[in-house]
Amino acid sequence: MKLIKAHSILKQKTTSMYYLPIASNEHHLRCNALFRRHSSGSTMDRSWYRPIQHVEGTRRKFKSVSLEEESLRSMNWLNLEPKHIINDNVYGSVKVPSPIDKIIDTAEFQRLRNLKQTGLVYRVYPNCEHSRFVHSLGTFSLAYTLVDKLRHNQPSLNITPADHTCVAVAALLHDVGHGPFSHLFDGEFAKRCGSSFKHEDMSIRIIRSIMSKDDIRESFKDILGQGKDYDDNVQFITELISSKPFEFKNIESFESLSNQQKRDAVKEEWVSAVSGRGPEKSFLYDIVSNSDNGHDVDKMDYLLRDSKASGVAITFSDQSLSRLLDHVRVVTDPISGLKRIGYSEKCQKEVQSIGDSRQELHSKVYQHKAVRFIEALMVDALIKAGPLLEYKGSNNDLFPLSRVTEDVEAYIKTSDFVEQEILNSSSPDRRMIEAQQSLQKIQRREIGCKVGSFEMSPKNATQSGGIENNEMGATEVSKKVEERMRQILKAIDEIEGLGGKLANVNFTVMHSVLGRGLDEKTHPIERQLFYRGKPKDSDGQPMEGFYVDEDYVVNNCPRMATKWEIFVMGDRCLKDEDNADLVKYISKALRDAGEAEKFLTPRKRSPPQEESPDPNCFVPAKRRLFPTK
Repeated sequence: MKLIKAHSILKQKTTSMYYLPIASNEHHLRCNALFRRHSSGSTMDRSWYRPIQHVEGTRRKFKSVSLEEESLRSMNWLNLEPKHIINDNVYGSVKVPSPIDKIIDTAEFQRLRNLKQTGLVYRVYPNCEHSRFVHSLGTFSLAYTLVDKLRHNQPSLNITPADHTCVAVAALLHDVGHGPFSHLFDGEFAKRCGSSFKHEDMSIRIIRSIMSKDDIRESFKDILGQGKDYDDNVQFITELISSKPFEFKNIESFESLSNQQKRDAVKEEWVSAVSGRGPEKSFLYDIVSNSDNGHDVDKMDYLLRDSKASGVAITFSDQSLSRLLDHVRVVTDPISGLKRIGYSEKCQKEVQSIGDSRQELHSKVYQHKAVRFIEALMVDALIKAGPLLEYKGSNNDLFPLSRVTEDVEAYIKTSDFVEQEILNSSSPDRRMIEAQQSLQKIQRREIGCKVGSFEMSPKNATQSGGIENNEMGATEVSKKVEERMRQILKAIDEIEGLGGKLANVNFTVMHSVLGRGLDEKTHPIERQLFYRGKPKDSDGQPMEGFYVDEDYVVNNCPRMATKWEIFVMGDRCLKDEDNADLVKYISKALRDAGEAEKFLTPRKRSPPQEESPDPNCFVPAKRRLFPTK
């Protein structure tokens, strides 16, 4: 008997193929010849021919019930038949199964429609008006697909329906805690208000609020359980967003420990960090919000989505994502022994492009000079009008904008519409009027212009004055540079006799932190695990992973993974031809201030060289490369 593929068991891809026996070609030829004789009127002996009853029975069985349906009934998987199919300009469509649609239809999640994904970037790149809503749907789609691939490719991982659902819900709700203008609200605005608020903290509070609703509990009880089981799964969802389980305190000592001692040490630290899942499911913490190397579905989605919207090309592409999803596996970390997400060795360039693309978009889009100036004007407006904008919270208490983070009910009433609230306000209060003037400057594009800049390594700042390598440290560098610049310009003004033109020029020094997601020295690919060879799961154990070696980093990655850009923004009148000399003075003062504060390495001056013509050259040379003695 000859074997041919008869039926696909699952609608999705699986590693198992089923074959059914049918008669050989010779058998078919004999049957056809006999049937032709019978149709021509001759008698036919059917004694030797018996239909293969088990084949037909098997085919009828496949038509009546699929293994997928049987699996859904017995294992309580999410219903793979989508409740909604949503068109998406990045992936084509996003399939939303039940009961995930119940979460999407809550007021807390629908609020994300009114929050732009890239904040105020649309003021510079007009097409960047997509919302946190579509980004969250895209992140959910990637997370759901990735876990689905893992559970089919590596059945030994024992991924349960609750595991799959929790990761999908965490991806869907990971940004539900963002405030007006996204990172502006928990960044510069929170700092100006003296708050340490982070949107991840609010996301956890809102997730608990959503998952505690009676209708949500009822919808998810078959998958997430009830009572303590349900609460433990909700805890796991919040940990997938905010926890950092891979930041071990004593990881340097792991190499000197025996395997059993290492397992005990890892388990002890793991239990103290998270409680949603044990070390055997550690790879699930790599998927949604990966604080260890940053290669998570959240970043993959916003890189593709924001690049497409802005029109700014990056190295990470649709093909890169497809290749990574095709070659993702769970591997064993050689240091900690934990199961982690790994990719094939041949995908190293695709993985490297994630961090590189992040820096590209920060440099060209998110922290574009005009965007940074617009953000400064917006923060001024929010600070001034904030006390006059109040939102009703629980128990009918009113919270001003600066304190709205204290109450979830009041917080979810805020959105990007706060800008229109200020502009439409009829309040005669001086603070409201000044806030409206700041917003009108944005509308009229009175945003100043860049008159000078330099890039520096954070290492120069941290070594010279004990400045921290973070946003606060970059802000401190900007202040020091501006103070030194004003001193230099005042001195030049007096020497050149410019009558106060330079001393009184209006400018501000700003900064951009352009990183790849980790510290200034570490490229994210250095912390990513890979595997060699063809993936296999025959023995039920993940393959041993490995990290890229030092040679790869030296040959393929920049020496500094993060850089700071310090730049000067001045009045637009400085671009006039009459002020060209002032711009030159300001630009030179910026460089001199950076060198004086030891943030920049002083430029080496080339020694003067003779400019006599070369007798061996018909064209007179202005400068001899190798002057004769």
